[in-house]
Amino acid sequence: MKRLKGRRQTLTLLVGSQALLVSLTFTLLEYSMWKLDTLSRDGAVHVLRRLSAGDAKFKELNEGVRNTRTLTRRLKELQAEDLIQKAGTCYKITDEGFDIAFKVADVEWKTDLKWIRNEGFAKIRYTWMKTSLRRLLNIFLKEFDKELISIILYGSATKDTFQLGRSDVDLLYITEDNTRRTWQREENVFKQFQSTWEYRACDHWLKTQGFYGYPEVTTASLRRNYAKIFQPIYLDMLCHRSILYDKNDFFEKLMKKLQEELKALKSLRVEYADGTYCWFLKPNIAPGELIKISLE
Repeated sequence: MKRLKGRRQTLTLLVGSQALLVSLTFTLLEYSMWKLDTLSRDGAVHVLRRLSAGDAKFKELNEGVRNTRTLTRRLKELQAEDLIQKAGTCYKITDEGFDIAFKVADVEWKTDLKWIRNEGFAKIRYTWMKTSLRRLLNIFLKEFDKELISIILYGSATKDTFQLGRSDVDLLYITEDNTRRTWQREENVFKQFQSTWEYRACDHWLKTQGFYGYPEVTTASLRRNYAKIFQPIYLDMLCHRSILYDKNDFFEKLMKKLQEELKALKSLRVEYADGTYCWFLKPNIAPGELIKISLE
């Protein structure tokens, strides 16, 4: 099958019994027309999603695709396109099948919800991480609702230095001053997150690649008034950050103010060959002088 450069195709994907219109643009440099045609057929995406979260037997897949004849055809077609494989009595997904399943899920998650920063998600290198963090953000919003102000991804996940199996996913979230039981509610958020398809699929795939599983997510939280006070962690976010949610551009305004303050101080950032760096906040500082950085 020839691959046509530069062309794109919009598919109608059938998930279960419901037709889900997805403006999913696959460049045909990556996916042949046969693969696109296979994905558009009833039950194909469901099979990919089910196998993304773990190997399954025909009987288990039949619970989602009820028509046995349809399921048999989809399995043969997906195997022919090398999106799934059969191992004994079980079916399992391939790396390419996993990649496609998450690209479909990522498109579905695109939303017009106010304050969601799609440009922040666009900076995330891995599709699986982007899609799973969309789900995590959604759970944060349901738990904290109007109390949630900002969520920022920072650290190696926003750089080229992220290493599967070694790096953490670092998140800072900011809430209103009257927010109560923050830690308990955060714990509830992550309990829900670990039960989602996105988390389970990522965890399963990473384990098949020889890694421990889904990266550890480390969080830091601040209330609005504390967030307005300079935090050393902000220096790590000046050059590398992905703002995922930002009500009224609260955090973006803090970063702009911080940049102005550092410019006034003539601060210098020195980065070394290994990726580490240090700051000279005020190169001409006098002995005993205090540095004040105001973000108000």
